[in-house]
Amino acid sequence: MTYGGVQRASLEKVGGEYQGAVFRFTQGLEAGVNRISTGPDGALYAGGLGAGGNWGQPGKLKHGLQKLTPGANEAFDIKTMRATRTGFELEYTKPVSQATADKLAARYQAAQWRYVPTAAYGGPKVDEETLPVRAATLSADRKKVTLDIAGLKPGRVVHLRSPRPFTAEGGKELWSTEAWYTLNRIPGTSPAQQSLYEAEESRLEGGAGTNDNHSAYSGRGFVDGYGTKGAATTFDVTAKKGGTHDVGLRYANGPHPAAGTKTLSIHVNGRKVRQTKLPSTGTWDRWSTRTEQIPLRAGANTITYRHDDGDTGHVNLDLLAVHPRGATTTLFDGTDRSPWQHTDGRTPQWPLVGDRAMEVCCGDIRSKEAYQDFKLHVEFWLPKLPPDVTGQDRANSGVYLQERYEIQILDSYGDSTPADNEAGAIYTKKAPDKNAAKPPETWQTYDITFRAARFDDSGTKTQDARVTVVWNGDTVHDDVAIDGPTGAGDAESPAAGAIRLQDHRNAVRYRNISIQPL
Repeated sequence: MTYGGVQRASLEKVGGEYQGAVFRFTQGLEAGVNRISTGPDGALYAGGLGAGGNWGQPGKLKHGLQKLTPGANEAFDIKTMRATRTGFELEYTKPVSQATADKLAARYQAAQWRYVPTAAYGGPKVDEETLPVRAATLSADRKKVTLDIAGLKPGRVVHLRSPRPFTAEGGKELWSTEAWYTLNRIPGTSPAQQSLYEAEESRLEGGAGTNDNHSAYSGRGFVDGYGTKGAATTFDVTAKKGGTHDVGLRYANGPHPAAGTKTLSIHVNGRKVRQTKLPSTGTWDRWSTRTEQIPLRAGANTITYRHDDGDTGHVNLDLLAVHPRGATTTLFDGTDRSPWQHTDGRTPQWPLVGDRAMEVCCGDIRSKEAYQDFKLHVEFWLPKLPPDVTGQDRANSGVYLQERYEIQILDSYGDSTPADNEAGAIYTKKAPDKNAAKPPETWQTYDITFRAARFDDSGTKTQDARVTVVWNGDTVHDDVAIDGPTGAGDAESPAAGAIRLQDHRNAVRYRNISIQPL
């Protein structure tokens, strides 16, 4: 408007949603542009807005009609900009010169930021950061450049700049040196990534602030400051369909200023819907998830956790997970490990291997989300070891339910008498009713139905946890009570617990992991 400009857009649809880039086409027209139209002569006609104030530029007209006629000498410009899983593909109108192709990655500068809704006109950039361009690959016809850019995040505007000199064959300079791409979704990202919202990237007010002085959080940090009344974190979430959703808050509730259940208020789309109760996690380095069933409208919603009158506060917030009520969610699909973390908070280091699997390495991993009652599907593969490797060294791993109760994984193929420390066992608590093991190097399945232990308001356990395990199609535990943690399991408490996969220094593989809350 102010500078009398016309922009050009390059749109694409990713995951059913439009996104794309905008480039400067021309600026310096006489008035802010209201409408453009292509005439029968091929020229572009730009209508001046006809308004004063800051819509125009001092010294220029407030209205007008201008004609832009294509020149005979074609410009060298970015024709299209498409998102990829690791960056962008740029297609140019002319082949890139050899001088530009030399050290091509260094020809690009990248940054990203986001905006949050405010009462003010426009709004400041939030979380602005420079991104490294790790690599640039030129196509055979020299018209396409594929950029590998580290750190891209959905929900950001990505600014790409190519400072001159940047030339085509023949020496023509690049017409527009900048592009702005609105990255709603990164191609190839999973539904799991789309349903998780980091607290530190949300809108904070009333004393809430980001921190990283505790461990095992997700993302870049967590939100604290909830000892102050009025502290609030607002998540901007999107629901594909209207209806009740499982909304899970990942939180820590340590012993300060006192141990026990603490409370916050939940506001949805500006209206308070309830007070949530957050059972103690014991320490500030231990995280749990409190899941509420909350109605959301289709499209954009806000979910705010606030320290209101009548709340205790004094909790830390890490992550919000939003799923349709009772939906089965994928924890591992063969490529995406984002629903997991190592127990110290590291990004999972388990390598991706053949058969769309990941292989045990570098420590246990656990789901970022924690659960109460659920159905869990896990597929696992055991390596074939020499006959002299025996006992607990034979392809050992385990699936921990709530990080408390282990269903043992071991190469027990051919064992005549099941034991309480072998495959299919509730570790050291109960042997499976039968040995349903398949040979090593064969994919096997656990289908587990779990009901969490129950506690009264004082934190006293009133009912044991219960589990049913179907191993390779055979029921080997049928609604069995578990009277307490197994082996290295965490202590029981009212707080929900994560799914943990054990690293027992054997090359066990996992794939097709999914969970459904009950």
